[in-house]
Amino acid sequence: MNAENKDKKDKKDKKDNSVCLDAGCDADKPEKSDMPEKSEKTEKSGKSENTEKSAASEGAEKHLKSKDDFNLRPEPSGFELGAKKILWIVFVICFGIFLFFTSDKGEPVMRKDTISFVKGLANWLILSSHSGSTALLDFLSTHLISAMVPAFFLAAAISTFFSKETIIMAIGKKSNPLTSYPLAAFAGAILTVCSCGVLPIFMSLLQSGAGIGPAITFLYASPAINLISIIYTWKIIPTMLWPRIIAVAICAIAIGWLMSKIFANMPDEFESEEFKIKPSKRKAWQEGVFFLLLVAIMLTSTNLFSGITDHLVPAAWFATRGEDVAIKTAQLAGKLLAILIEIILVVVALRMWFTWDDTRKWLKRTYRQARSIMPMVILGIFFSGFLGGTSALVSSFSAFSDNSVFSNLAASMIGAMLYFGSIVGVNVVDLFMRWGMHHGPAMALLLAGPSISLPSVLALMPIMGKYRTAVFLGLVVIFTTIVGLLFGAFGTAG
Repeated sequence: MNAENKDKKDKKDKKDNSVCLDAGCDADKPEKSDMPEKSEKTEKSGKSENTEKSAASEGAEKHLKSKDDFNLRPEPSGFELGAKKILWIVFVICFGIFLFFTSDKGEPVMRKDTISFVKGLANWLILSSHSGSTALLDFLSTHLISAMVPAFFLAAAISTFFSKETIIMAIGKKSNPLTSYPLAAFAGAILTVCSCGVLPIFMSLLQSGAGIGPAITFLYASPAINLISIIYTWKIIPTMLWPRIIAVAICAIAIGWLMSKIFANMPDEFESEEFKIKPSKRKAWQEGVFFLLLVAIMLTSTNLFSGITDHLVPAAWFATRGEDVAIKTAQLAGKLLAILIEIILVVVALRMWFTWDDTRKWLKRTYRQARSIMPMVILGIFFSGFLGGTSALVSSFSAFSDNSVFSNLAASMIGAMLYFGSIVGVNVVDLFMRWGMHHGPAMALLLAGPSISLPSVLALMPIMGKYRTAVFLGLVVIFTTIVGLLFGAFGTAG
């Protein structure tokens, strides 16, 4: 029995060992297809962990470095900002009390100079405010209705209905210089733009294949010769109207021609584009009649046709009010009657030759121009009159009281650097002349100010290059200085 049990046990052990050996061989030896995948997964996981660790360590190092280098603090809370503002206000008040008050035996006493300072400040504010308000009311009563409002309608009509593509084609490289330069000099009359607003149009001229000369002529002349600025010059400083128009045209053509000669051999940096003239919905004579009617309204409102309008209404109709009042009333009634007839003719022309969409665009552009320009006009007139009452500022303009080369050159450089709008520049020049500036430097400032400014110079550099921009700026300063000297020697201040 024992021998049999022992034999059975030995057989069972051998069987188990054989099974285990077979299973062990299969289990201990990994499959060939599994080994590369497991090794690749292990390598990839190791690499990703290493990159994550390195990125995290680099980010932490940068964060710590930025904090160490720049001493960054967390953004202050709203409470902290409010507390700082309150402390600064308290500081200013306390320092002002120290300046205006002192203590006498523990009692606050106003300083002796404080009373005179407050009186002088109040006096200056009252006189300056009165001067500014008077200048503004005078403008609103005499110039707003008679010049500015009709000018807005006319300028908007020109910019809405006149084809700019025609101008672009007319001053191209293949056009006749005898016509392209004068056209470029006076084409800006259809636009109401400043020295920065003209830059997109200038760039489109260059891209459309216009020559550098006519394009520069347009760039200089447009801000200074547009319709509204010309009418405004006529109303504020009429003695400078025609000298300004002639000088702008001559300077613009001369500067453009010199630029074309100086850079004749320099390759163009602009990609030319083809511009096609859009066919007009109306005939040329129809648009001409419409524009003439608008011009007639503007000229009638400025009493240019007073020889005709004064006799449209008999003064006898108002004889009961006295002779002088009757004559003035009849003249006003005649002017209003003429304007009413012209407005009716404009409405008839719109109904016959223009669509409602054209009329809507025209009125909308008129409103936009008036909304953007009139606030600056009102502020410019008020503050020019306001500052006109300041004797200290007036006395500081003694350096520009003569027609020397320095005065004209300084005025040209100031005008070329500061930003003067087409309208505000007229106010500035009128104010400076009332402060004692000679009319020669005043003309130099009037020519340089609206045409170029530091913002427009910086914007011109990527358009036509630093070298061209520097030469253009230098030519503007030189020509406006020369014109200022000539106008100061032979012109009149009015």
